[in-house]
Amino acid sequence: MIKLPEEVSLENYTLILPSVAVGNVGQLCIDLLISSLNLCKSGSMWSSMFVPITGLDPYNKNSNSLCTTADFYVGAARKIIVLQLRSPYVGNCTSFFDELTQFVRQRKIGKLLILSSSYDYERVDRSEVSLRYLSSDRSLLDNKKLLENLCWKKHEKKILTDSTGNHIPGGGYANGLYDYLKSTEIPCTVLFCYCSEGDNVSDALILVKGLNQWLNVIDTNACGDIDIKYPPSWEYFFGNPPASEVY
Repeated sequence: MIKLPEEVSLENYTLILPSVAVGNVGQLCIDLLISSLNLCKSGSMWSSMFVPITGLDPYNKNSNSLCTTADFYVGAARKIIVLQLRSPYVGNCTSFFDELTQFVRQRKIGKLLILSSSYDYERVDRSEVSLRYLSSDRSLLDNKKLLENLCWKKHEKKILTDSTGNHIPGGGYANGLYDYLKSTEIPCTVLFCYCSEGDNVSDALILVKGLNQWLNVIDTNACGDIDIKYPPSWEYFFGNPPASEVY
């Protein structure tokens, strides 16, 4: 069930969402987008596919609003809508895919971008290009000059006799959602990086910078770098420092 005011026009918007995957890189990247662009929460989604949670506002310490398992944030100036997911997914993905597809069609959203990650040891090659993509979006695929300028490389899966499709190991439902949307002819792109579990902030920065090369939603600062703002919730990634009494 998606709750978003009907008066919020999303025609020709880009929907960006993470796949819950290794290192949670996609979710961290979404956090950076919401915080850096100061996006406003506009709605929520409930799905039996995700473990239900609630908590304090992760982007404003002084806010009294709550966050849930799946919240929408809208940036009207840049024509983007972001879905942040904050819990693991369980069970069958089909109902989630179907509801998301209906939402995209009903609200006339132009295209989707799925952010994900994959196990580093699964990388087929060791080139300097760390970002990989899959896309059915003709506005991207037909722009050869843009693709040449992006720090992306087309995903090539390992050749396995019992595998089909464009498998992304550790990438969560990214591959499944991509195939589902492609079958419904909704333009979709998956952008992901290879990583290992741990402190994945640097991976999220690589992903958000690669995304911004295409969408240009985050402005650059005086030094020519994109103006990234970290959410206050990131202060508590690894808990409190150890007590001095242990030394």
